[in-house]
Amino acid sequence: MSGDSPVAARTINLVKDPTGAPAVNLTKVREAGHIDLVKRAEKAGISLSKRNLSGLRGAVRLYVDHSGSMEFPQARDYSNGNVQRLVERALGYAFQLDSDGQIPVIAFDHRLWPEVIVDQSNYQGIVEASIWHPDEMGGTKYAPIFDDLLSEASTTTEPIFAIIVTDGSPTDARQATERVIELAKYPVQIKFLAIRAVEYLTELDDLEEHHPGARLLDNVDAKFFDGSDCPLLTDITDLQFADAMADELDSWVRDATAKGVLSA
Repeated sequence: MSGDSPVAARTINLVKDPTGAPAVNLTKVREAGHIDLVKRAEKAGISLSKRNLSGLRGAVRLYVDHSGSMEFPQARDYSNGNVQRLVERALGYAFQLDSDGQIPVIAFDHRLWPEVIVDQSNYQGIVEASIWHPDEMGGTKYAPIFDDLLSEASTTTEPIFAIIVTDGSPTDARQATERVIELAKYPVQIKFLAIRAVEYLTELDDLEEHHPGARLLDNVDAKFFDGSDCPLLTDITDLQFADAMADELDSWVRDATAKGVLSA
C-alpha cells in the first residue's frame, strides 16, 4: 500500500431526477401484477427520501455468497428461501435507482459464477433455477468480487451500488482489504448484508482504525441480520430492509463529491 495520499481515479457525474421519481415506472410494474415488488420499491423510496436521495440514479449489482456454509444444516439459506427473498428485495430497491430495471446477480465462493440478469420477468424462483448450484458450493473469497467491481468501475458512467450478501469471513482478507482501499477511488459504494456476524466485516467497516489515511473515503457499510444490528432476515420488514440499504448512502455521496469521485 502506497504512503501517498489517495486521490480519485475517476470523476463521473452524479445524476438525480429532479422530480424524485423512481428509476422504473412502478405503475407498469403494478399493472404487470408484481405487487410485492412495487411495495418493496415504494419502501425503498421512503428510505431514500429520508436522506434527500430521491431520484438518485446508478447501477445496482448483487453478489450472493455461494460458499458451503450458506447451506450448513443450521443455515440452509438457499433451501429455506433466504437468498431468494434477498434477491427480490434487492430488485425492489433497484427499481428506485437503476433505470433498466435489471440487476446482475453474481454468485461467489472461491470464484465468481456467471452473472444472471434478474428483472420482473424472471425473478420468481430465479435462485433455485439459475443461481444456486447445490453440488458445487465452494470456499469464501472476496477479492474476485472487488476485481469485478474494479473492472466495471473503470468504464462506468454512473455510480455503482454493490450489494454483497455473505455469512463468513474470507480466506483472502489481505487481498480483499487492498482492493477495497483501491475501490474507494472509484464511484462504487459497497453494502454488505451479513446473514450472521462476520468479524472481518466489522474490521472492514472500521478500516481507518487499522489503515489510517490509506483510503480516500469510507466506501463500505456492513449490516448484520443476526438480530443484534438488524432483525433476522425471516423477521425484517420491507421498510427496515430499505432503511438498512439506504443507511450511509447519503454520507458516501457527500464524501465522494467532496473527494472528486462524483461531480454534482
